[in-house]
Amino acid sequence: MTNPIRNLRTDDADTSSKIDCPKHNDISNGINALELKNINFSYEREPFLKDFSLAIRIGEFFGIIGPNGSGKTTILKLMAGLLKPTAGSILVLAKAINEIGRNDLAKIIGFVSQENFFAFEFTVFDVVLWGRNPYLKRFENPKKIDFDKTMEALTLADILSLKDKSVNRISAGERQRVVLARALAQEPKILLLDEATSHLDITHQVEFLKILKRLNKGIPPPLSSPTGGGREGGGGGMTIVFLSHDLNLASLVCSRILLLDKGHSVACDKPESVLKPELIERVYKVKPYLQNHPETGLPQIILPI
Repeated sequence: MTNPIRNLRTDDADTSSKIDCPKHNDISNGINALELKNINFSYEREPFLKDFSLAIRIGEFFGIIGPNGSGKTTILKLMAGLLKPTAGSILVLAKAINEIGRNDLAKIIGFVSQENFFAFEFTVFDVVLWGRNPYLKRFENPKKIDFDKTMEALTLADILSLKDKSVNRISAGERQRVVLARALAQEPKILLLDEATSHLDITHQVEFLKILKRLNKGIPPPLSSPTGGGREGGGGGMTIVFLSHDLNLASLVCSRILLLDKGHSVACDKPESVLKPELIERVYKVKPYLQNHPETGLPQIILPI
């Protein structure tokens, strides 16, 4: 029987030149998808991040792990422009984030959160159509291209068959793909995911991660979009930043992983260099067992219970 997670690993991004999380003066001359340069950030005057720097390359599948309170979501929200640093700068495709308008930023960055609650009985199609708001003027009705892009996003997320259903009458795994499709309707170049698989069973985790892998590789969905949409394979892959508490999933899909602890970078490298027992024990205060995945050879954590 074929292991369903055998082919989840994404290695297309070039990780050979730099495997650390460099300070800004160490970043290469090429344009990165995201750069955080000497960031300081505080919660209610309580310093949390100090002189924090990070560069994520275009086309990378980048993971962020760490215990609760380590700074994962804070960094993700800084990248998305939802929080502002007290010092330092954030670059999105080499442009300062504070110089990019809200609508223009939404055309570059899509954000998928872990909690998604809908108070009303919207259809799946309507929820995904909201992703086209950055392209509409105030009080402007959606145009044909917006409906076409919505259908394309539904197809990319493999939920076209759900388009007429109420978003509150589908499973949690399907609803998470709806939120992903809404972000894809924005046509982003960068996708940020905040523990997007945390409430999914293993079947839906695998399905969700396979979709992310296709997006990262620039591979069209299995079925062609009825609008003729879909991204071309080879090139044009989406940069993905994947925040997760599941160390084993991060190991399987990410080309690099940042391990955080109390706002500090402990390690940033390929999974096999980050998921080491001594590092995991240092950060999580648990001494794990480590074994390689039988098919991929990638490190997998076993808890000592």
